[in-house]
Amino acid sequence: MVIYAAHCGASYSKIYFGEKYTTPAKTVTPQWCKVYPGGQPGSGNDFAVCKLATPVNDVPIVPILMGCETSNLQAGKQVTLVGFGNADNGPYGVKRQVTTTINGFQGDEISIGGNGKDTCQGDSGGPAFIKLADGTWRVFGITSYGGACGSGGMYSMMHKGISWFEQQTALDLTPCHNADGTWNPGAGCYNFQTNPGSVNDTWTGGCNAGAPSGAYSQTCGAPYQGGGNPPPVDPPPSDAPCTGCTEYGGTLSGAGDSDQHPNGSYYQSTTSGAHEGYLVGPAGTDFDLYLYKHNGTSWVMVAKAETASTNETVKYNGTAGYYAWLVQSYSGSGTYKFYVKKPN
Repeated sequence: MVIYAAHCGASYSKIYFGEKYTTPAKTVTPQWCKVYPGGQPGSGNDFAVCKLATPVNDVPIVPILMGCETSNLQAGKQVTLVGFGNADNGPYGVKRQVTTTINGFQGDEISIGGNGKDTCQGDSGGPAFIKLADGTWRVFGITSYGGACGSGGMYSMMHKGISWFEQQTALDLTPCHNADGTWNPGAGCYNFQTNPGSVNDTWTGGCNAGAPSGAYSQTCGAPYQGGGNPPPVDPPPSDAPCTGCTEYGGTLSGAGDSDQHPNGSYYQSTTSGAHEGYLVGPAGTDFDLYLYKHNGTSWVMVAKAETASTNETVKYNGTAGYYAWLVQSYSGSGTYKFYVKKPN
């Protein structure tokens, strides 16, 4: 799931993960997005949430600040703000972070930043993080609103909305606490990030370079007593039609709508070999699949699958070069899965 700001609305058909908006590392379709009833800037309840259609399990957890941990939210405490908005050091749509301090509270909102260190337009809904005494990090804030960029801003606090988030998503979002903040650690209260902003992290590597703690948390009481490390989470069963292929996904709104892959971009093949594409469309639709290659001046279609089926398959033996896939709706709308295998 993804938590963000109510004033950003709920009309989202895709959730992007990555460092740049224009070239996301992965794209996930939301099952739905909802805003908190009456939620708005200035109220402390600028809450919204999207539940993802498929879980993202390859990114280490930075849990929500809860219970006694919220006592760390004090004036002068150092925090880190993250967003993709306007900046004085480059273009919009690039993920940036800034370290600044808490100013204080106004009702159920928290004031953060100033003196040129702040979020800006386009950062709404983004997170605010704080480092705890044990060296692990927590996320606590939702960028809501502010004055001139650089002068500081106001943030809703996630722990204030936990009951609603959990009620809507039917998920336990607090591995160490109950929704009311009571310390109640489970097996997931374990191995939290000590350096989530590690420059060695990569999306393809699962963002695992940030030195997880390797320990059960005991920030508000005794650690989980279940004994031993928690068992690894079994990956969801794969319905991939090919071995070693990469899964993408998206949603088409109707006839003529299309998505380019991988994730709105293209890839380079340095060798000759087979390019395989497998499209799994929603029932009752007719989605088609196309493969393009760049000839040095323009993109040229080199293979296609245009049957009346909901599923399509393309296998093309090509030379080295740049390739891109296109998933397009001939009729119907809905969410699809797309699998790609490139030459080794």
